[in-house]
Amino acid sequence: TRQLSSGPAPVRLSSFPGKDEAHRNVTIDVARQQQEMLGFGHSWTDSAVSLFETLEPSFFNMVMEDLFGQNGNNMAFMRHTVGSSDLSDTYYTYDDNGPVNQGKPDPGLLNFSLGAAGTRMADMIALMGDYKSDVTLCGSPWSAPGWMKKNGLLVADVHWSDDGTNNIANNSFDPAYADEFANYLARYIDAFQARGVNVNAISPMNEPLNSQGGYPCMYLGAEDEANLIVDALGSLMKERDVEIWAFDHNTDASFYPYQVLEKAQEYVQAVAWHCYALPAPDYSVLAEFRRRYPHIPQFMTECANYKPQAGTFNFQVAENFMLSIKNGASGATMWVMATDSYYGPHTPLAGCDGCLGSIIVHSPTLYTKTNDYYMIGQFSRFIRRGAISYATSDGGTAEDLSDKEQFYTIAAQNPDGSWVIVFMNNYGQEQNVVLQFTGQEEVFWQGVVPNATVVTWLLP
Repeated sequence: TRQLSSGPAPVRLSSFPGKDEAHRNVTIDVARQQQEMLGFGHSWTDSAVSLFETLEPSFFNMVMEDLFGQNGNNMAFMRHTVGSSDLSDTYYTYDDNGPVNQGKPDPGLLNFSLGAAGTRMADMIALMGDYKSDVTLCGSPWSAPGWMKKNGLLVADVHWSDDGTNNIANNSFDPAYADEFANYLARYIDAFQARGVNVNAISPMNEPLNSQGGYPCMYLGAEDEANLIVDALGSLMKERDVEIWAFDHNTDASFYPYQVLEKAQEYVQAVAWHCYALPAPDYSVLAEFRRRYPHIPQFMTECANYKPQAGTFNFQVAENFMLSIKNGASGATMWVMATDSYYGPHTPLAGCDGCLGSIIVHSPTLYTKTNDYYMIGQFSRFIRRGAISYATSDGGTAEDLSDKEQFYTIAAQNPDGSWVIVFMNNYGQEQNVVLQFTGQEEVFWQGVVPNATVVTWLLP
C-alpha cells in the first residue's frame, strides 16, 4: 500500500461471501499461463552516476541497498545509456574523434575510448553487482558518433516547427557506416566487460524514430536497423552472448519491429517498447505481437514521470507496468533513476528537463525516495525472476490510460509456487475484493483495496 506500508492481510474463505455484501470479483485463470517474468527497475544515466558519486560512503551504501538490496527494492532489470543522453550534462560518445560536432571519421575506431564519463558509468554499474549480482542489464545508445550520421552531428540544432515538433532532417544514421557502428557497439561490450560489467542485451538504437535536435538523437529506420543486425551486429553480439532487442520506441509505430523481424529474426531475441505515444500508449499492440510471435519476449523499457504535482494521484509507474504486463511484457523499467532537486543534471537545450526518478539527491548526506520508488517496489520486491504471469479478470474498466476510473489486476506465480497479486485502484472508492483461482471452488480470498493505492497481496 502507500509507501510500501503493511495493511490488513486478505482473509481466506471457504465459501463465497453473501450476495448482500458489495464486492469486486477477481478471478485468476490458472489455465491461461502468459509470459515468464524477468524483473523491474530503472535506467542508469549520467545524472544518477554523477549524483551517487557525491554521496558520502555510508549514504551511498544506503541508497544502493534501498534500490538493489534484498531488503530494498531488489531491482533485477536495469537499462543504461551508451554514451550521453538527455540526462547528461555533457555531449559525448565513445569515439567522437574530435570536439562535439567536429569529429572526423574514424573508420578503424582507433580513437575508441569509454572516456571519463563512460568509465564512471561502467564502474558504477560494477558496484551495483556488490548489492545484487544477477541484475539483467540492457544497453541503449541515444546516437552513434556524429561522423556516422548523415548530418555529421552528434547533436543537431534545435528547430521547433509549426506543429510543435523538433525533428531534424538528416539527423539520421548513414548506412555506409554499418560495419563501423556494429564494431563500435562490440567494442563497448568488451570495454564494459573489462571493467567487470556483463551487458546482457542491447537495443541498436534508443527511440530510432526520434530525430530531435538539442540532445543526442538519431533516426534509424526499420530497414536500416534490420540490415545493421543481419550484415554486422547480429554475429558480433552472438559471439559475445549478448541479446539484441529490436525497436525500443513507442506503441504508435508498431510496424517497426515486424519490419525488423522480417529480415533479422535469426538475431533478434526480444522487442522493447516505450510509453510515450500520445494521447496514451496502446499496449494492445503487445498482445497482438505476442499472438504473432509468441516465442519472442517483450519489455517496456522506458517511461518517465514528468514533473508530478503535489496533491494529485500519480499512477504513472503502476499503469504502465501493469498494462504492459497484462498484454505480454516480461519486465519493465522506468526512465531516470536519480536526479537532483532540479530534475538534473540534464542537457541544456532539449530533452527531458522535468523527468523525476526514484531518488532525489540533495546533498552528500541527504536523499529522498519518491513516489516512483515505492511504486516500483510493489512489483520488484515480490515478483521474482522466472515467475509466470497469468490471465486475470477483475471487472475493471477497459485498458485505457485515459480512463479516470481504473481498476487493474495482475497475477504472477513465483518459482517457489507462491502467488503475487498486484491491484491498482484509481476507481474513486475503496474496493472490497473477493479473489478466486479457477478450479478452486472452495477457496476464496477477501480483502479491501483502498482508493488511490497500489496493493500487493502475497498468497501461498
